[in-house]
Amino acid sequence: MKVEIEESKLQTAYANACDGVKDFMESLFGKKVFEAAKPTLDDYKTIRTYEDACKALGEPIFEDPNNLPNHIIALMKLETISRALWGRNFQPKPDGEGSKVYWYPWFALWTKKEVEDMNPEQRGALLSASANSGAIAGFGSLYANNRSSYALAALGFRLCQETEEKAKYFGQQFIELWAEYLKFNFTVGNRLK
Repeated sequence: MKVEIEESKLQTAYANACDGVKDFMESLFGKKVFEAAKPTLDDYKTIRTYEDACKALGEPIFEDPNNLPNHIIALMKLETISRALWGRNFQPKPDGEGSKVYWYPWFALWTKKEVEDMNPEQRGALLSASANSGAIAGFGSLYANNRSSYALAALGFRLCQETEEKAKYFGQQFIELWAEYLKFNFTVGNRLK
């Protein structure tokens, strides 16, 4: 009997295995097969967990001595992961001229059907209280209006990525951390393998 395993699936299994299982897999398939599976700043897809991000950055895993709220710990972990996903050579800088585009994971908290099935009171609760703004999600953001100046920071820049593909990976691969950070009563969907 012949069994075929895709290399990417084998590497994912290796990345999620404990040390004893990793040793077994290396003896069975050879160490070279798993070199690409080790977390590195040269390939963002090797960053599959918060611990992978810490390994790639050479940083210790965060231990909480102060009993911080879970959403704050999740945000700290997301910021670490974001830096690892940026890679070795990318240095994000805010662009005052607006000529650079950065990408942020986008989440749908309700499906279209769920919104359609809501009663008018529930649907109204989804709208922003600001009549001139419509519905603003802006999780962890700053919004100032009707003052001597106008400022809008709708996203946490430290959580942005330089490509749409990376932002999508960041949102899907780390969906549980995003859910903990955003802390709403919604179900978590698929995770990339």
